[in-house]
Amino acid sequence: MADYKRRQLSAAEDYHLWVACGGICSFEDCNKRLIQSTEGSLINVGEKAHIIGHAENSARHEYMEEYGYTQEMLENVSNLMLMCHEHHKWIDGHATRSLFPPDRLFKMKEEHEKKVASWSEFKKKKSIAIIHKRLGGPLIDIEYAGESPFILLDAVEDQIEFIDFSTDGWEEGKRSNERLYKKFVEKIKEKKANVAEVFPLSPIPLLIHFGSLLTDTVPYSIYQFDREAGLWVSDNPGAKKEVELTCAKYTKRNNELAVLISVSGIIKASAVNEVLENEYDTLEFVINDPGLKRVLYREDVLFIQSRVKEEVEKLLQTQDYNKIHLFYAGPAGLAIELGRGINSNIWSEVYLYQYNNRKSPKYQYALSI
Repeated sequence: MADYKRRQLSAAEDYHLWVACGGICSFEDCNKRLIQSTEGSLINVGEKAHIIGHAENSARHEYMEEYGYTQEMLENVSNLMLMCHEHHKWIDGHATRSLFPPDRLFKMKEEHEKKVASWSEFKKKKSIAIIHKRLGGPLIDIEYAGESPFILLDAVEDQIEFIDFSTDGWEEGKRSNERLYKKFVEKIKEKKANVAEVFPLSPIPLLIHFGSLLTDTVPYSIYQFDREAGLWVSDNPGAKKEVELTCAKYTKRNNELAVLISVSGIIKASAVNEVLENEYDTLEFVINDPGLKRVLYREDVLFIQSRVKEEVEKLLQTQDYNKIHLFYAGPAGLAIELGRGINSNIWSEVYLYQYNNRKSPKYQYALSI
């Protein structure tokens, strides 16, 4: 047989294959997304798996004529599936390929693509992921509670561990945020994506600042990491937790305002007094029964964010503050949303603080917005 050089798929064929599989592995019951992070670098881990193989000794090549293919046609998208590395090796491995005759794989491809085609218009939306993880090591994979909600086309990331808590370090953190946001905007335009998915796990001041950069370019889904389950969550899959938020105001018409938001723990007034030198008014928010897992889901996050924004802006209508000091104890996803709620046309300059129980004072000034 004459050697046949495989042709490259056109950009349109690549895009069709990607969207048809929904950006997830086409193997039955596999929900693995095909954009992953390896040692801090995002890569497309989708592998083009041939149902009828090219070479004479490749998997299922002997069925080529029976299924109406010629050597030149084997690179057609009708003969290709996008799979994760594990399942690609499984269907082609010498010990396992016999379990995957052409009929089974053509049916698998058809059923997977039908399932993707049947998704609601909401789920057909194409997304760009933003991975903002500057605590600990990088993410290797993004695993959800439930099925992937969008077709993930690409991602941008900052997964360099944040270790410089000096003034210069925080300023560089702000610049890194600005670079990440610029890359994200470029990806949205390049890929013509409909939504963004944000995966945050970084020091709180950086997340609030990054949230303040997120203009309404596209709708955002902000996820939070459920450490116990080891999964990223957004919408509540079960019964709604009753989250109540109390708001207390202590105003004496001072020039500075301290906003205390207690969600995962209680912010003590004594800790705030340690760091603020001037007299200040206070706006304090506390949820019922604060704890590390009290607020994970989108509905509760948005409820708290909207209430904080509303009460702060109400106060700003009657008081002219030179500075707003924001003290926050809560989850990363809510930190992003709090940043998104800061309107620079209405809010005074916002000062953000990093908490460290071993430092004195426990709250250290980080950066301002």
